[in-house]
Amino acid sequence: MTRYAGIDREAAISLLSSFIRIPSINPAFRTENDEPSHFGEEAVAEVLCEWLEGADIDCNIEAVEPGRPNLVARVKGRSGTKRMLWEGHLDTVQVAGMADPFTPRMEGDKIFGRGAVDDGASVIAFMLAMRALKASPPEADVDFLAAMDEEYSYRGILHHLARKEHYDLGVAGEPTSLRVIRACKGTVRWWVNIEGRNAHTGKPQEGINGITIARRVLELYDDEMARRTVAHPLLGPATLTCTAIEAGVGPNTVPAACRLRFDYRYLPTELGTEVHAAFKSAAEAAVAEFPGARITVEAPFVDSSAMDIPEASEIVARMSKICGAYGIDPMPIGVPYGSDATKMVNIAAIPTIIFGPGSIDQAHAIDEYAEIEPILKAAKMLVDLAHELDTPL
Repeated sequence: MTRYAGIDREAAISLLSSFIRIPSINPAFRTENDEPSHFGEEAVAEVLCEWLEGADIDCNIEAVEPGRPNLVARVKGRSGTKRMLWEGHLDTVQVAGMADPFTPRMEGDKIFGRGAVDDGASVIAFMLAMRALKASPPEADVDFLAAMDEEYSYRGILHHLARKEHYDLGVAGEPTSLRVIRACKGTVRWWVNIEGRNAHTGKPQEGINGITIARRVLELYDDEMARRTVAHPLLGPATLTCTAIEAGVGPNTVPAACRLRFDYRYLPTELGTEVHAAFKSAAEAAVAEFPGARITVEAPFVDSSAMDIPEASEIVARMSKICGAYGIDPMPIGVPYGSDATKMVNIAAIPTIIFGPGSIDQAHAIDEYAEIEPILKAAKMLVDLAHELDTPL
């Protein structure tokens, strides 16, 4: 029996089709008219767990919230000298604008549908690799976590890490085109609320225009960004984006209220709390220029840390070597997006890379798809990683 037993095209297509067919949208994205059954991870977790159990792999569904579980599977190694955590996520984003998001559609080597690449491709690669490891166990123990809530507030990975189990190294599955990601930016998001004074547009001087104050806040934020000149060798500079502006009453009313939402992608040398404090001060400075107005900067509703794993660390070195053996550029890179890897690194001190099949360009896209061959290649690379943990680098 080869070390890749059970890693086959038919299984990949079947599993990924099931992942797409069973809706698992994160409830954080639910709007008033959405179909309730499309939200939550329980249904897909049950189907995937049944498949793993059919492969004689220990598998449990662990409730995190009602209808929103983690799935945890384990393959015991021959000696257990090391222990590794593979992590993917069960939840997907919203499906607005998609004609038929939950019907998998094959075109050549591509399979289309919501969740196909984010994070179905990685989840299926992990599962196929787990089946191969069960048939031909490595020395090391391997745990596979399919987590809930990666797309919003990371409660699935936090729930698992709260168990304080020891892992020597980890892989977080995301579409990286099979490249090794050792660094990523953090994300902090917050709202700024502005309250001026309504007035008739015939007498605008009697009002305090919240939109005008918002423009000044944006200018002060530009000034703050101009002072942030540090760049990371793999990630470049930090970035700030205003992602929403809510304002306006009637066409003849000076609007008092204005609300702005911000997304700041920060570097491993920064902390989300310190970033938020600096921009809070910058926004509040605008109040002095508009007597009678108020500005309230809300606490962050997301703060996901950055990470930077040394190039010489075992997980980076081993997976880079495997990439080279498969004809993939072995040089580790950085990305501007986050994942559950940052919690594995910064909360549990698990040296972790981000790695998986498919392109991040397809994640969250209206025409989201994954290719089957990279899923099979990823599964074989993960099997190699598990079997080579006890060999010299």
